[in-house]
Amino acid sequence: WNGAADTLTCIASLHQLVHQHFRVVVCDNASRPDDLARLRQGLQAGPHGLVERQGQELPGLQGDASALPAPAPVTLIHTGGNLGYAGGMNAGIRFALAQGDASHVWVLNNDTEVHPGALTAMLARMAADPRIGICGSTLIYHGRREMVQAWGGASYQAWRGRSAALGAFTATPQIPSDPAPVEARMAYVVGASMLVTRQFIDTVGLMDPSYFLYSEEHDWAHRGMAHGFRLGWAPTAWVFHKHGATIGTASSGGSALSLFYLYRNKALFAARHHPSKLPLVLLWLTWDNLKFLLKGHPGKAWAGLRGMLAFPSLGRF
Repeated sequence: WNGAADTLTCIASLHQLVHQHFRVVVCDNASRPDDLARLRQGLQAGPHGLVERQGQELPGLQGDASALPAPAPVTLIHTGGNLGYAGGMNAGIRFALAQGDASHVWVLNNDTEVHPGALTAMLARMAADPRIGICGSTLIYHGRREMVQAWGGASYQAWRGRSAALGAFTATPQIPSDPAPVEARMAYVVGASMLVTRQFIDTVGLMDPSYFLYSEEHDWAHRGMAHGFRLGWAPTAWVFHKHGATIGTASSGGSALSLFYLYRNKALFAARHHPSKLPLVLLWLTWDNLKFLLKGHPGKAWAGLRGMLAFPSLGRF
């Protein structure tokens, strides 16, 4: 969404992958006309060209793979509106699986650049343990390539409704080689980079679009683990992430809109999956918003409070 420059840079890095058996699908959530024009021009000038699809066409797409030359051009899907993170990604996932030959789907933020060996490493980790339904990569801050954002995923304290990225702010030389101890602490794979098996999607379904922004990958992983799937991490699958670039919060520490969804969805996730702990979670979230007030940020406090007040309207608890 309004990120043509980042998207084109991401795709350029994908074309350098060692593993070459993949297709690229870009889902545009109704970007501004000027940004969409830059995206379309850049994709048309790429090494494999461009084909475009409208969102309303997607349900009828079946067996289209034979019509695409190899290597296939980038497919640009116009979702028809700002469907949020899950809604936009789901459009691409549906298209990918409709081709018939996709064994995995790599859900990847457009504000990333990938190491040439990233996809190979994730596929190898999943092949080593077929129970893994979602595999994460090592996320590294794009602007500080010596510093880790996450070792694949995050832990979660259900009684506080609080997540913590595993390995956050460690130096890249400290990345462990054995993924098992990290995977044992993982509650979800960070959504910036998730390699997901077709079996997982066929069994669990798509991400829940009602979250719109934040916690959808946590919900997805939680539902998957309830079906017996495991979460994995490939330490050598390096992905460089411009954290917050997609929603414009990279330097602001959280816009009012992002804080609204962050707090709404923390409460929503707790209500759906840990209802007995919801009162405690709401108390902790209220305390977090009071701290915004104490620090002189009433706008942020009000945004978080509005989010907490909004979550019951989504129901389905």
